[in-house]
Amino acid sequence: MDIQKLLKGAALIGKGKQGRVYKLASDRCVKIYSDEQHAQMEYMSYCRAAGSPVIPKLYEAGPNYLIMELVQGTSLDRYLKKKGAMTRSDTEHILFIIHEMTRLGFTRIDAAVFHIFIDEDQPTGKVIDLVNSYTKQYRIPLVMFKGLSKLNVLNSFLAHVKVLDPELYQLWGSYLMARSERYGKLQVFDE
Repeated sequence: MDIQKLLKGAALIGKGKQGRVYKLASDRCVKIYSDEQHAQMEYMSYCRAAGSPVIPKLYEAGPNYLIMELVQGTSLDRYLKKKGAMTRSDTEHILFIIHEMTRLGFTRIDAAVFHIFIDEDQPTGKVIDLVNSYTKQYRIPLVMFKGLSKLNVLNSFLAHVKVLDPELYQLWGSYLMARSERYGKLQVFDE
């Protein structure tokens, strides 16, 4: 496929470590990779996770690009900045994504807050940037915790997790309590 022809009239909507994302239509985008290996890794992740409600649909792949569903909604970081709070419903969306990542066999159970999208009209959120989903080993969402901490909602998120998923709360709590220098004193553990 002629990438230059494909990108004619397309709007740049994102860029990151692996490449750039352009909006092709109201329901599709293309991610152009600077490294073909990253394109292949993400392609394999999309194939393994196909059909999941939290993963965008993949339409086409080439050696250095993927054409996929354009995710609707707002990135979690923007969503939480605007709301200024983490609700039980927000936590349910995030936990559904975490459990779905586990069900899909992801070895990296983590996502940056700007890679999680929330659409209040949908029952689940979506997660993007799957390059390392099956290569890195993260059983605890370290990057997500860091993002929620910067947004000052980690305490409220954990308070909701404590009620919604006590087992996960125990696992995460042990990790976070041992690293209070990184995440600060978390009130939820004083209760």
